[in-house]
Amino acid sequence: MFHWGLKTKVLLLTLVPTLIIAVLLGSFFINVRLDELDNTVKDRGYLTVQKFLPVIHRQLTDGNIDSLQSITNRMLEEDDVRAVSIIGNTGYNLSHSGPTMWPKSEDYVLYSLPNTPQIHTTSNSLRFVVPVQRVDPLGLRLMPHSHPSTLTNSSSPLPNSAKTTTSEKTKGILSSDTTTPSLDSFEKDKNQFLGWVELEISFVNTTLKKYQLIFASGLIILIGLLINAFLALRMSRDVTEPLLEIISAVGRIKDGQLDTRVHTRSAGELHALETGINTMAKALKDGNEELQQSVDQATEDLLETLETIEIQNIELDLARKEALEASRIKSEFLANMSHEIRTPLNGIVGFTNLLLKTALNSRQYDYLDTIHKSSESLLAIINDVLDFSKIEAGKLVLDHVPINLREVIEEVLTMLAPLAHDKHLEQVSLVYSDVPLHYIGDPLRIKQILINLVNNAIKFTESGNIILRVMLERTMGHQAVVKISVTDTGIGLSEEDQRAIFSAFSQADTSTARRFGGTGLGLVISKHLVEHMKGEIGLESELGKGSTFWFTARLDVNTRAFPTPDFYSLQGSRVGLYDTNPIAKLAVKNLLEIWQIDVKEIEYIEEASAEIENARLEGKPLDCIIIGLHPSKIPSSNLPGILDNIEQLNCKALVLANTSDQAPVQIEIERKAYAYLAKPVCYNKLLNALTSALVSDFNEKLLGTPDELPLIPPQQQSPPTILAVDDNPANLKLICALLEDLNVNVYSCNNGQKALNMVETEMFDLILMDIQMPIMDGVETTQHIRKKENTQRRTPIVAVTAHALSSEKQNLLRSGMDDYITKPINELQLKHIIQKWTGIHLTSRPREPLRLDPVGIDPVGIDPQQTIPPRSTVSNKSPLVDRQECLTLANGKQDLADDMLNMLLAGLNEDKTAIQTAYECKDYELMLEKVHRLHGATKYVGVPLLRQAAHNTETLIKKAQFVALEEATKQLLKQIDKLTQWREEHHPT
Repeated sequence: MFHWGLKTKVLLLTLVPTLIIAVLLGSFFINVRLDELDNTVKDRGYLTVQKFLPVIHRQLTDGNIDSLQSITNRMLEEDDVRAVSIIGNTGYNLSHSGPTMWPKSEDYVLYSLPNTPQIHTTSNSLRFVVPVQRVDPLGLRLMPHSHPSTLTNSSSPLPNSAKTTTSEKTKGILSSDTTTPSLDSFEKDKNQFLGWVELEISFVNTTLKKYQLIFASGLIILIGLLINAFLALRMSRDVTEPLLEIISAVGRIKDGQLDTRVHTRSAGELHALETGINTMAKALKDGNEELQQSVDQATEDLLETLETIEIQNIELDLARKEALEASRIKSEFLANMSHEIRTPLNGIVGFTNLLLKTALNSRQYDYLDTIHKSSESLLAIINDVLDFSKIEAGKLVLDHVPINLREVIEEVLTMLAPLAHDKHLEQVSLVYSDVPLHYIGDPLRIKQILINLVNNAIKFTESGNIILRVMLERTMGHQAVVKISVTDTGIGLSEEDQRAIFSAFSQADTSTARRFGGTGLGLVISKHLVEHMKGEIGLESELGKGSTFWFTARLDVNTRAFPTPDFYSLQGSRVGLYDTNPIAKLAVKNLLEIWQIDVKEIEYIEEASAEIENARLEGKPLDCIIIGLHPSKIPSSNLPGILDNIEQLNCKALVLANTSDQAPVQIEIERKAYAYLAKPVCYNKLLNALTSALVSDFNEKLLGTPDELPLIPPQQQSPPTILAVDDNPANLKLICALLEDLNVNVYSCNNGQKALNMVETEMFDLILMDIQMPIMDGVETTQHIRKKENTQRRTPIVAVTAHALSSEKQNLLRSGMDDYITKPINELQLKHIIQKWTGIHLTSRPREPLRLDPVGIDPVGIDPQQTIPPRSTVSNKSPLVDRQECLTLANGKQDLADDMLNMLLAGLNEDKTAIQTAYECKDYELMLEKVHRLHGATKYVGVPLLRQAAHNTETLIKKAQFVALEEATKQLLKQIDKLTQWREEHHPT
């Protein structure tokens, strides 16, 4: 109705109420009239009976039966009378006039003759049955009866109108006795009655009158509605026509015809509207003329300023060029700075790796492990040349590799634990049970976001807890939306600060940077990273009460089956749990319940011995007790004595505490406890410690990520059997040499077909598979191996490639390979990958000390991918042949380094001819094979310029950038020529 026109609304307002009133009143009066017609029929029947009843009584009394027929004939002549019958007191019909009464005998039966007047209604008539008594009929009276049903013999009362119009007339004629004698009692009552009169009144005339009444009423109503409609249309036309004219005039005014005027000759409100529109049109015309004058003046002023704007544009263009130059200088500075930082950081990573190979106690191993992980994370971030610059340039690319989310979280908390412990803060991780742990994504970026959020929480919290929660928001097929939140009890943020917190170089207030430090880039980088993961980031905070920062990430669920830690041996064990922090206690309790361990909570550590004894008396002894200590203090100075008592009760105590504290009491606690684990608690470390404490025949083994777990002593394991596949003899020789140094049973072959044949005859613990090989490449070989494997055994296959784009890495994993590593491979990488996929920790054979490089860094153990300069740092000043790098890549073996260099140099002429021929024939597939083979060989030899040229050429071929390929090919051939000349000068033989 809101969108209806005025004419429609006027018609509705006039016609609808009239129609409703006419229908209601017409229906009411028609119903009243119909009722009156029905009552008239009944009155006519009663009056007819009243008229002839005395005559019938006299004839029956005199026994003049022959005259009864004339009486019924006379009654039949009355209006609407259809049939008349006179029944004697013997029950037989004495006289009848008219047709058979309705309904017929098969539809209607009079079972008894009443002793009082009765009325029976059928669909077409009314039947009156009146008894004729021996007494004077003037002494009878009419009494009301219940309304009869249509086709039954029940009594029918007089209608209200009959009571008011005929009750007095019929008084004394009809009996007041309402009982109906049955046929069985008829003989007893026949002396009481002379007979009965049965009269049938037809509805035919009445029905015809009803139709006439309805037709006349409907016609009157219709005529009234038509008259009303005519008046409504005339009224709506008087209103709408002036309005339509006004609307048309307004439209012309809108189109710019400001001379338009309205003349409707209306009165009242429409006249006032007409006057207002005409006044408005005149005002618009005057205003338009003034506006045109102003526009002309403004145009003149604008023309005068154009020269000034042109000058400003020139100045802006110069400023833009200066800004671009400044941006280039900034990027160059960031690249140089990252390289300068990498140099000392490589030393930190290298010496950490060397120290990890020495004999260490658990505390020292934890320290070095934390240093190692922190250095690697820092190095990875620096290698990206400050992510903020990449984000600004739009060149940030996320990696897609397998992730164990729990391990990523535990690694971040372990890395930042020293900062939290220095401020006596407790870090707790709560991973909800419905969250999948294995995904495909970028672990470095997730770790970077978590480091920013947890580091901020530690920075702005003076006391309390840092709680990291992981929950599942929703699943969408093979994808899951994971929500991770970091809650602190710090200073909190106001609503104004919350709106600016995700802006670059922004902090809550100016005093924040002075008090806590920082650049204000962490959260804005995190925000961009989360958006790249198709997620959201936000916070909930209240000033003075702490903050909760959260983010979501959409990740692909890794559906590949992973070996799960074996905790079934712990099922049914009973462990006591004490912790001064209820949240930390809840986190440990959740882990224990996942492992199906019965947990007995202990409120006070002083009652630990009593609880152990009581549990033993109850028949539910405690197998172990876990004691969690807050970083700020020891709960009892007598804790070492309590630990002694626990040990005397044959119960082992596991202490969870801050391992960076060297207080004498804590050192004493560490010495007396069965196991002393660092907080925050790691899933695998706690599981290993509990298994060691509760299972008597426990043989320690790796559970999950090797870098975070206790290692299996080498003497307790059998050496693994590994197959190395590579078509490059130099690469194959180096891999085999490195594996032999690790006491590994090594098998080798130079193509995929031979590898497939060896797999059919031998059982291997691990296969190192090159990708591009003749006869059968690594991907095809892997697929054949997977088809032939049974469901009970799956041999881990690790891709070894010199250069792979991100999309290629994903294709390798999807083809059936379990992991991939990039060349060059060093001993540390091999130990890590073997430990990850076989669970065996290897130690290398003792070797002679190596000479140090000029800065005093032992190259052994340093990741060659970190010591070899990246593309951005290789320049023409780099040496053609770096002897020190050759020795480093050969794992410190001078003979092997010389062999690798000689094998590379010996094949340069052949490689040059093959690459040049393939390029001239535009056979890019063959060219890629030859360049990839050469690139792989350079990964193990100190030839940085040739390695860089091969890397650039291979990248351009894979990306199909053939325009730039010509220059890259020239540079590659040029480097081959230089190395050939160098060989002739230094090794003429």
